[in-house]
This record gives sequence, C-alpha cells and structure tokens, in this order.
Amino acid sequence: MFNRRSFLNTLLASSLLARRDPVQADPAPSAPASALPPWPDENDPAFWDRVRGQFYIAPGEAYFNTATLGATPRPVLERVIEDMRTVETTITRWDYTPKTEDLISGYMPALSVREKLGKLVNAEPRDLALTQNSTMGMNFVAQGLSLKAGDEVILTDHEHPGGICGWQERAKRDGIVVKQVHIPTPANDPEQLVELFAAAMTPRTRVLAFPHILFSSGVVMPAKQLTQLAHEHGCLCVIDGAQAVGQVKVDLQALGCDAYFSSPHKWLLAPPGNGMLYIHHDQQTRFWTTLCSQEWDDETAGMYRFMQYGTGNRSLLVGLEAALDFHFRLGTERVLERIHSLADRLRTGLQQIPGARISSPVHPKLAGAVVVHRIEGVPAARLEQELWMQKKIRVRSQGDQLGVRQSCQIYNSEAEIDATLEIVRKLAASG
Repeated sequence: MFNRRSFLNTLLASSLLARRDPVQADPAPSAPASALPPWPDENDPAFWDRVRGQFYIAPGEAYFNTATLGATPRPVLERVIEDMRTVETTITRWDYTPKTEDLISGYMPALSVREKLGKLVNAEPRDLALTQNSTMGMNFVAQGLSLKAGDEVILTDHEHPGGICGWQERAKRDGIVVKQVHIPTPANDPEQLVELFAAAMTPRTRVLAFPHILFSSGVVMPAKQLTQLAHEHGCLCVIDGAQAVGQVKVDLQALGCDAYFSSPHKWLLAPPGNGMLYIHHDQQTRFWTTLCSQEWDDETAGMYRFMQYGTGNRSLLVGLEAALDFHFRLGTERVLERIHSLADRLRTGLQQIPGARISSPVHPKLAGAVVVHRIEGVPAARLEQELWMQKKIRVRSQGDQLGVRQSCQIYNSEAEIDATLEIVRKLAASG
C-alpha cells in the first residue's frame, strides 16, 4: 500500500517528467540491478549453475520441454517489460518524425535485429524477414510460390502441422501433390535418409521440404545433402528450422537452401511471438507476398516486404534482440557443447538400462540435444507423470510408440539427467 511519503514521491516524479522536453522523454525505469543475478564469472566451476539462476524457473523444478517453448532468460524478459513501459510512458511524444522512435512493429525494417540474427545464421540481413513464428514463415513460402495442379512437394511423415498445413491447403485448393517420405524410428543412417528422398523424386517434383530437426523424434536431418539433392533435380529446397536455430549450428550460406524459417522462441529462448524467414536473394522474386501492407510490392527492399504484417508488439522484437545478446554473451559454441553434452549423458545412461529404448538417433551426425525415450511395457504418459511426480522433471509425451521427448538446454544440469535415469531405472525394473 502507498504511504504518504511514497505518494508524494510519485507525484513529484510525475511532475518532473511532465516538465521535460517531450522529444527527450525519459525511458521507463528498468528493474533494479539487484533484481537480476550477477553474470557468472567465466572461470567459475559452477558456471552453469549460475547460468541457471538467470532464469525464472522455480528452484527444484527441471524444465526439459524447450522443443515446445523455451524459457526466457530473466534479463531478456526484463528488457521486454522495460520496453513496454517505455512505450506507454512516451506514447504522447510519438510524432512520426525521425527524431522519435517507432513504437510498433509490423511496418518497420528492424535492421539491428536482422543484422544480429544474420550473424547467428550466416545470412545477409536483407535476406531475412522477422515474422511471428515458423508457421507464418511456412505459409509465406507455401502460399507465395506459383504452383499448378500436378506439381509435387515432397515432405517427411514427421511434419509439425505448422510445417505442412500450408502445403496441404495448396493441394486442396490448387491440386498440387503432397508426398510424404517415411522416416524410420530410430533413424541412424544419414545416407539412407537421403536415398529415401531420392527415391521419391520425379520429373514433377518442384519442392523438397523437410524439417532441419524433426520435432517428434529429434532427428537432425542431413540438410546439406538434401539441399544438393533438390538442386540436382532442379527443385527448390525449403527447410523448417523451428527446432534448429539455437540447438545446432545453422549456416545458411553453407546449407545453400532456397528458403528457411524458424521460431526463435524455442531454442534461442526469445519471447513467443518471434519468427524468422529467410529466402535466398536469387529466389525472392519467385514468391508472392501473401500478407500485404504498404511495402508489399517493393522487391528492391529484399525481405522487408515480408515484414508488412500490420501493427505488432515492438517490445517482442526488443526481446528477440536481447535473446541474441544473451546467446552471444554465452557464445554459440559453448552453448551447443553444453546442451549436446547433457543429451549425450542421457543417451549413454539410457543405453545401460535394460528395458529402456531410445527412439531418437544415437548416430553422431543425426543426434542433437533432444532425446526421445521409452520403457518397454510402460505407457509414455505414465513415464511423463512419474518424472514430474517424483522429481519435478517436465518432459513431453510423444505417444507410446516414441515415448517422452526430453530437450536438454542450458538451464538443465547433470543432476537432472541423473535423476531422470534413476526414475527410468526404477520403472524399467518394476515394469
């Protein structure tokens, strides 16, 4: 409750703010420095425990569902909140002149964010559009490409709805043919995967589309080889990178694909409502802008024309930039080494438990930071429940055939992996 002194202080602060030059409006106050834990020392032996303190995840609870939604770091969330306050406290000073900042997204180029994102995925900023999620990016590609009845699009049989429904709508509306390649479970042969796609190609194939990492079984697809396969057959290569950016190294120049979309709110730990769409500059004119506003037809501006989606929340883009800063401060190589080492620890432990089965790859070229596992004779829903009830470990069931999906991220620990193995061991022994 406000006492008399706090009320007078608030009133005085408001009075001072009102006297300021409207053009030089003060930013909204940020969270006190003491509200955020200090950044860990590089040589601290408990470095990753300190990093765990950079998140709001409750002590004693383990979050292994990054493949659905990443946990946003504390400094990132505080930056979003700070910016939202700034927008609200400076809204009267917004006069549309160059001296004032834009308070919305959906029309603005956001070059600083695109530059940082381009640094992460090795792409020119003008070849990147900031969207709201992978589904939006996929629909820009599927709906914007000129295809006619009988043209084939090849995908996998492990597509997320956000990666296939746009193509299915084109099949229903325009008569294109959607073909799905069966991906074995577990998949442990990169060459076999390429051969499966090669066998599905025909002279009518126009697009080869696949997830960089399968959301269901965690397979890191041989993306570069599949891109080469598509181009050898004169086809476009489109990659769903929803699970990849932040989980594996993504180098769009090295991959050579024609289009790539992703959701930074997963492994990059950005706030929900952020997405990325890349189209190689040589292919951009082949795609219509199917969500149109002022600059929709300006092909000289690169992918900026795909950012014309109407009024959006600028603070979410601020959050994406803060998430990139957080990631770069840790270092991409260090992050990838950490999350993959945790996944390797889990895979190694599961292989030593009779009755435990790994549905995701163990082949080093196909395995990432996601481990999908099950126990013979134990329903996946029960394993999910027991992990939570016994040790407060949050995973996600993928059904009895696959088991539970456990996504290893920087806020996880060796102790949480070992606790998982302890429960699996007990359940496997008891049946």
